[in-house]
Amino acid sequence: MVSKSKFRIPRSIGFGAGLLALVLVVYSAVGAVWGMWRPTLTGREVEDGGYAIENVADVQFSSFIVFAVLVGFLGLCFGLFSYMRGAAFRGVGQLLWCGVACLAGAAAFYVVGGVTAHSAPADPGQVVQFVPKFAPGIAWVVSPFMAMFAYWSAAFVDVPGAD
Repeated sequence: MVSKSKFRIPRSIGFGAGLLALVLVVYSAVGAVWGMWRPTLTGREVEDGGYAIENVADVQFSSFIVFAVLVGFLGLCFGLFSYMRGAAFRGVGQLLWCGVACLAGAAAFYVVGGVTAHSAPADPGQVVQFVPKFAPGIAWVVSPFMAMFAYWSAAFVDVPGAD
């Protein structure tokens, strides 16, 4: 009798794939809400045929700060989640994967937030409201840093066998 061997995906890969899927879903959902709540620029039509922007003060800066704080908090949560739920897979590989997953999550957050934000209208009227684009710059690494920092901190303060 010949037995057929079944190909099995290692549980560590399954855990990593599940973590990535969960990160992408949560970051996308929070990014969609962030995009709808981003502050807008308002412009009024002037006689010369252009628009005068009224509130340019800190629209892009506040979008940047809220982006950094939200993805940082999500990274912190997922770093702790990864450490606590993946006890059998703990190690440097899981630490790095958590950072990569949160970097992908930050990209999903930015893209989905950009889609749900108010864009410039195709046929502007007397008053125009839109969300200006911004580049996250260094804020891209906030989420992976916070995730890896939380994971490492949890590993540092955890006492083995103290359940």
